[in-house]
Amino acid sequence: MKQYQPLNIIEISKQRLVDNYNYLSSLSDKIKIAPVLKSNAYSHGIKEVATILDEINPIFFCVDSLYEAYELLKSKIKSPILIMGYVDPENLSMKKLPFSYAVFGLEQLQGILKSQPQAKVHLFVDTGMHREGIRLDELEEFLKRLTDKEKNSIVGVMSHLALAEDSQNSDTKKQINHFKKAVKLLRKYSIFPKYIHLGNSPGLLNNKNLRLSSLSNASRIGRALYGISSIKNNNLKQVLQLKTHIIQIKKIKQGEKVGYDFTYQAKKDGIVAVLPIGFYDGVDRRLSNKGVVLIKNKTCPIIGRVSMNLTVVDVTSVKNIKVGDEVIVFSNNEDKNNVVNTAEKIDAIPYEILVHLERSMRRKVI
Repeated sequence: MKQYQPLNIIEISKQRLVDNYNYLSSLSDKIKIAPVLKSNAYSHGIKEVATILDEINPIFFCVDSLYEAYELLKSKIKSPILIMGYVDPENLSMKKLPFSYAVFGLEQLQGILKSQPQAKVHLFVDTGMHREGIRLDELEEFLKRLTDKEKNSIVGVMSHLALAEDSQNSDTKKQINHFKKAVKLLRKYSIFPKYIHLGNSPGLLNNKNLRLSSLSNASRIGRALYGISSIKNNNLKQVLQLKTHIIQIKKIKQGEKVGYDFTYQAKKDGIVAVLPIGFYDGVDRRLSNKGVVLIKNKTCPIIGRVSMNLTVVDVTSVKNIKVGDEVIVFSNNEDKNNVVNTAEKIDAIPYEILVHLERSMRRKVI
């Protein structure tokens, strides 16, 4: 039986993902990697990525929501799962679940243990980023109020660095010192977490300067795992590639205009191709008249406005072009249209490009 062949497809390189994981694991013999699979594994496909990495036995996977944790459970993932985002304890009363939870409030902790008495938790401390987390100056009072059962449920302590790229930044240094104080406080109250994790991707890559391995034994790694880093590193390779196919080719004459608002006018006669992909699918509208795609190793500019489901590109430079030819929308090599370079073109961050890749688009592990 023939399988349906989509026009648009996201390819995930298994080898590159595994190589990135192994490289990141090699950076410290004291810090273990906890892969971050939130937001559909940064749009790489949560099931696909988890299935690959599950074979390597990571210490645990990090997800954002109960929904994502269920996705992994349904996929028969064996590795432990930490839910980092807030979970309403009411949603845990249906059945026994094998997850761990990040907590930052006593009521939240008690609600989780009421529904899931066997649950383990990671205490989230706000070390200065001032998002979620227990403030350091409120931590001791929190710890005083814990019962023995609640203390025994704590298997991890965690926080998050806002600027791990800069080891000399005074606020970064303050965050690290606050985290040290938090760990010391837990020990004062006879809480000895198995997992101590402050680092993220830039934190691990900058570990020697931040000296995180002196106080932590795990790092939650997201973007670097997928080959994207705010710290230049040639050992990391981008994992994701987005492809589509040409659905129409036509001539365009000098002076003719393309797309909504007529923002592009041809300076000379040429050839254009229509692609069945647009901003709904993840081709950012800001790439209108700025972005490029690759066709037969030729760089082809996006012309006119990117539409909801269609994009037009100039293919005048491509020889023997035809309907059905493959188009690389986002490359995973050092091309102008890889995710990092594409984001720079529109003054965005790579996450913005990745997380808008349509969830229903097929992910294919290669």
